[in-house]
Amino acid sequence: MVSSAQKFRLGIFIVVFSVLMIIFLVLVAGSKIMEKRDVYYIRYENTSVSGLQIGGPVKYRGIGIGRVDDITIDTEDVTSIIVKVSVKSETPIKEDMRASLIPIGITGLLQVEITGGSTEASFMKTKSFIPAGVSTFESISGKAEIITKKMEILLHNIGEITNKENQRKLNNILSNVDSIISKNQQPVSDIVSNLDRVTVELDEITKELNAILQTGKMQKAISNAERISSDIAEADISTLLNDLNKAIKKMNVTLAHIDATHLESRQDILDTIEALKETMEYLNDFSRQISDDPSLLIRTRKK
Repeated sequence: MVSSAQKFRLGIFIVVFSVLMIIFLVLVAGSKIMEKRDVYYIRYENTSVSGLQIGGPVKYRGIGIGRVDDITIDTEDVTSIIVKVSVKSETPIKEDMRASLIPIGITGLLQVEITGGSTEASFMKTKSFIPAGVSTFESISGKAEIITKKMEILLHNIGEITNKENQRKLNNILSNVDSIISKNQQPVSDIVSNLDRVTVELDEITKELNAILQTGKMQKAISNAERISSDIAEADISTLLNDLNKAIKKMNVTLAHIDATHLESRQDILDTIEALKETMEYLNDFSRQISDDPSLLIRTRKK
């Protein structure tokens, strides 16, 4: 039988343990229960929240700032899921922040990750909706869909390329290429040899240019060109232009004299040409007479 002393000690132990538990709950759990929190909502449209649980973490750039309090379906739009979150009081939530669903490791669970935000943006009022961001799953799904479409296009193109008609054409092309290569091996070898020779000649030219540069001839030529350009720059342009105008005027006067002389001698030239014409006619007549009667030359000598 249990004695009264044992019952007393058991009662004392239970009382002390209960008091300690109450103190622990007040000090530890009470601070969490009595902690002031700000409530916000997130609307996810046409997005699965599978893996997101009540009590799940809410983080901002990896820092825990709150938890998920509730997950409900919007009664006015059944395609939308409304997630209620609570964050520590005075946590700065800006209007340009976004709430995305991020997987937790490989467990299949999700957490709410708040990203974005700028110093210039205004603070969001409590119990308002934080805009939903693109979840990792949606991003992967979208990229997978794009990759799938591209793979379908690629497979379709491969199918088009590998049909019987294209295979026949490809075989003909390969046969023609083989024929061309076999027929043009010597020209190709000649081209390669010529390229080698050109490379050697270019190397020699490069060496000669380097030798010229090292001897200072190029530098001397550059210095002479610089001196000439400097002389031209320092020349009196106005004097050169005046001299050029004077030369042009003298040339105009010379041309005018030549033109006047030509006009004066024009008639003399015309008379000379007329006399030459008459002489040519006499000579032609004389030649014709000689051709008809060569004896005229003999008779003329006798006279």
